[in-house]
This record gives sequence, C-alpha cells and structure tokens, in this order.
Amino acid sequence: MNKLLAISFCAMLLTTACNSSEEPKPQAVAKKVEAVQPAAAVVEQKVAPITTVDWQKAFEMHKAGAVLIDVRTPAEVAKGMAAATAINIPLQEMPQRLSEFPKDKDLLIYCRSGKRSMAASKFLVENGYTRVFNVEGGILALPPQN
Repeated sequence: MNKLLAISFCAMLLTTACNSSEEPKPQAVAKKVEAVQPAAAVVEQKVAPITTVDWQKAFEMHKAGAVLIDVRTPAEVAKGMAAATAINIPLQEMPQRLSEFPKDKDLLIYCRSGKRSMAASKFLVENGYTRVFNVEGGILALPPQN
C-alpha cells in the first residue's frame, strides 16, 4: 500500500512539473536584462584587487609596516605562527571583528594553505578594504626560519 502511495505521489509530481508554465523565450529575457543593465551600472562598485604575494615579499612588507593576519583557528595557531607579531583573527570571527582590521595599512592575510586567506581577503575587499594581500600557499609555503 505504501509503495502504491509513493508511486502515485511521484507520478503526480512529474505530471504537475511537466504542465508548469512555459519558460520565457530567450528574446524576452534578453530585453528584460537590457532594461535592467543601465540601473545596475549606476549601482556597480569598483572593488579593490587582491594581490597575491609570496612569503619573501610578505616579510619585506611586514618590516615596512604591513600587518600579518592569521585567519586559522586558535588550535592551528597554537602550533605556530608566521611571526610573533602576527594577529590571529579566525575566518569565522571576521564579521564580528571587522573593526580590528586597520584600513590605513597593508593587510597580509594567511592561513594554512591559502584557501581561507583568499576567502578572508575577498570578504575584506567586499567590506571596503583596499590594501589587501593574500599570502600564497599559506603557512605550508612558509620557508624554514633560521
């Protein structure tokens, strides 16, 4: 009985899905997009680029005043940071801690491999930061310290 009900229900869904209204014709969609585009161009914001730098360049920039920001979790940071002066702001805490990121300095963002730092960099740029640098390869690419 249950199988019969399930089959009937599926058949009913397929029937109603096939009888749904026609999709708009491509020409109609194109006209709607053209009508919207001028308004969208006015709202469009220019977004700062995210530059990727290697560790050598990152350390040079850091010596010149750039801020190293580690977006890894506290457990990962406990295993070591790229520099004693790096600031740890985990990726998941960034929205609540956005005010801790200085807008008047270059920000060198890093994580373990570079994926979270790129996401963090994009988040910062979307929130008006213009001096954002993603450190390529994250802590895994950090050269050995002498």
